[in-house]
This record gives sequence, C-alpha cells and structure tokens, in this order.
Amino acid sequence: MQEIIAYIHLHPFRIIAGIVAVFALLISLFFLQKKGIKKWLTLAAIIAFIPFAFRIVKMTPVRKIRLFENVSTYENIEKSSFQENGIRTFGLDISHHQGYIEWDSVATSKHPIQFIFIRATNGTRILDREFHRNWEESRGKSFLRGVYHYYRPSQNSTNQFNFFKSHVYLRKGDLPPVLDMEENSWFGKDNLLRGVKNWLALAEKHYGVKPIIYTNRDFYLRYFNTKDFKPYHFWIAAYSGRHRVANIPWTFHQFTEEIYVKGIEGKVDGDDFNGDRKALDKLTIR
Repeated sequence: MQEIIAYIHLHPFRIIAGIVAVFALLISLFFLQKKGIKKWLTLAAIIAFIPFAFRIVKMTPVRKIRLFENVSTYENIEKSSFQENGIRTFGLDISHHQGYIEWDSVATSKHPIQFIFIRATNGTRILDREFHRNWEESRGKSFLRGVYHYYRPSQNSTNQFNFFKSHVYLRKGDLPPVLDMEENSWFGKDNLLRGVKNWLALAEKHYGVKPIIYTNRDFYLRYFNTKDFKPYHFWIAAYSGRHRVANIPWTFHQFTEEIYVKGIEGKVDGDDFNGDRKALDKLTIR
C-alpha cells in the first residue's frame, strides 16, 4: 500500500493521464457498440489502444520534486526526525543505488538533513561506482558526512580494511568510519567476530577514532550485545517503529528505506541520530 501511495505522490500527472486514457477508451467502446460494430472489431480496437495508452502515460511529465511522505501516511515512520524540537537529528545514507545525485538540490532541500553516510567499498575489491563523485560533490555542504564499508565475512578483514583506507581519506569534522555488518559467516560466530574486531581495530588506529557499527536489530542481539562492543556507537536498522530499538543502546537508527528527497531519484534510507546537532558535532573526528 505504501508503494502505491508513494507512486501517486510522485507521478500524479501520469495517474491522471492513465485515468483519462481509460475513460476515453470506455466512451469509444460505448459508441462502437451502439453502432453495432462486431465484437471482434471491438476487441481489436482495445488491443490497438493499449500501446497508445502506455505511450500517453510515458510521455506525461513526472513530478520532479521529491518530498518526505506525509507523516499521516507513514505513521510507522519516525515523526521525531523533523518534529521533536531537535531532540533527535535527521540524516540519510546513500550508495550507487540512488544513481546520480544532485548535491546542490539535496543541500537546499527544505528537510532538516544534518548528516549523510556514503557507501565507499564492499569486501576486498568492490568500489561503489558513485563514491568518489558523491564524496567530492557533497563536500562543503551544511550537513556532516561519513563513509561506510560493507563487510564480507568470507573475505580477509585486513585486506578489506586496506581496500577501504586506499579510497577513504577522512579529515577533521567528518564522522567516524562505519562498518556495515549484516551477513552471517560460513565459518561460525567466533570467526566472524575476530574479523570484525580486527577491522575495527585497524580503522581506529588509522583514523584515530572508534568506528561506528551498522547492523540490524537481530544481529546486534546475536553478536554485539557483549561487553567487548560496549565502547562502540551503534547504527541500528529497524523499520517497524522505534519500539524495535527501545532496549538497544543506539546512536543512529535507520528507520525507513522509503524517503524521497529533492535531488535524489527514487527512495533513500532515512536515519535518526539520538541527540541534537551539537551532540552530533562532538562525535566527529577531531
């Protein structure tokens, strides 16, 4: 249902064009039937009209400005991101899946975007094809920036970090590096955690700050709810409401995959920081 509402919101003119086309077809069929045209000719007219109708809809201009969905439409999506008087701070995370991003448009969005995480690398050899452009073109905007690495448990953790650092140069004022951990290991829990801890230690030594760990609620409870990981900030993905992270010490909460923002085609992930902008600034590299 949310997908349908989002499509109507983004493509109202296409919806109207489709309705008009169908209405015109029905009127035409009505008059054909009144004139006694044979049924097979009527069927042929319908078949011939279908590609024409698709053409009308395709040619109809798409609404260009992307907006947040109405809170009333998405009650399970966080109202707090932009309605709780600064208690929490709103941001986005993006990758090549968002395609070409118009960063000047994002920066001038009416929505209170205070931070953005950008995917850089995946495993030991996959560079996000939009990373370098996104990183350069997002520089100097009003929001803080961070970078994340998608962790592959089946690949060597040292090699993964070396690949990440060869592309990611963080400076004062950037958010700490993020390790995105959401895959199980074929070699068991102990092996997975050894690799994760190694990546985190290498990143802390290189960048001089403890990394952030991104994971989902179930993975946090399964792997990270121990004293070894208490010093780390966690970014938790949970989409069915804030009650899903109520008993988890989260710093960031990815609460939806379905936000629309000016300058970004299609849907993008929405995130909360558990504090105001001043607290977020304190988290940055010094």
